[in-house]
Amino acid sequence: MINKFERIIQMLRIREWLFSKIPFMFIPLVLYISSEPSILVKKELLLCVTYFVYIFFFYGFGYAINDYSDREIDKKVGKMNIMGELSNIKSIFILMILVMGCIPFIIVNLKWQTFISIGFVYYWGAAYSIRPFRFKERGIAGLLVSSLAQRTIPLLPLLCISVDIWGVLVLCGILGFFIGLRYILIHQYQDIENDRKSGTSTYISNGNHNIAALVYLCFSVECGLLLLLWFLYTLSALSRIVLIICTIQMLMSFYTVHNLYRKNYFLSYVCVPLEDVYNFYFPLVIAFPLAIQNPIWWIFILLLILISASKMIDKWKIAIFCITHWRN
Repeated sequence: MINKFERIIQMLRIREWLFSKIPFMFIPLVLYISSEPSILVKKELLLCVTYFVYIFFFYGFGYAINDYSDREIDKKVGKMNIMGELSNIKSIFILMILVMGCIPFIIVNLKWQTFISIGFVYYWGAAYSIRPFRFKERGIAGLLVSSLAQRTIPLLPLLCISVDIWGVLVLCGILGFFIGLRYILIHQYQDIENDRKSGTSTYISNGNHNIAALVYLCFSVECGLLLLLWFLYTLSALSRIVLIICTIQMLMSFYTVHNLYRKNYFLSYVCVPLEDVYNFYFPLVIAFPLAIQNPIWWIFILLLILISASKMIDKWKIAIFCITHWRN
């Protein structure tokens, strides 16, 4: 039973996106709930649970269909691909189950707009890898489709909850686009050798070498948008203290990665800049006032801590490492 469970985790590559994507996707929903004091607790809980199920299954679908599309390519380079080990019927059945994860959210928000937005989300998630679209091999278009599909387009169904959410949704969507763009650039940079061996044509493998400039540009825009979002929606003294802590930690990590690990802080996955801010600190800061008002939100905070614990420990180890080894 344990082996089967671990196999499912590996097949859906849950460890690759559970911390690095899902908490960020809750930022607009939590900010909306905090701005609507009249919303019922039961509705809050229902929205959060059904939204989580939808987001969880969607990310599983995105990674599973990518692996399904890359079965033959991964065989060439000897890359593990569990979807490639399954029969065609079993693979399609798994993909159908993952698509069905959106049903609870649709039922709770039963509108024609919900169906259209959900359909658009799943199309966008599939078009990156499946033929005849396969945008991952279409240069700049692949970068744009990937970044939009990862952290922007999946937010669209939240508009079906209330039009009042559109302001924070637009800001989070634009921020998510630049986060996704930075991640896909780093991903293609890290996979450049495998892509060339397998004949996969990506923006980076085609010889575009301006990756560093693009990553630095994305990071700069992210910083501006993040500060705008932070100061527009979190005005407490706690939020400012947390922001200072995040800045100090990031500077310490920068020193460790660049000077001690001899890696590029912005082009490696050793300690991805701002990842902890998007997926731990910011969600924690905006959920904390809700937990003070309603104890049920402590469940959200507890789950956030459980999801983030190992990653946050690793990030602080990297940051503290610069203090203990800076003279070496």
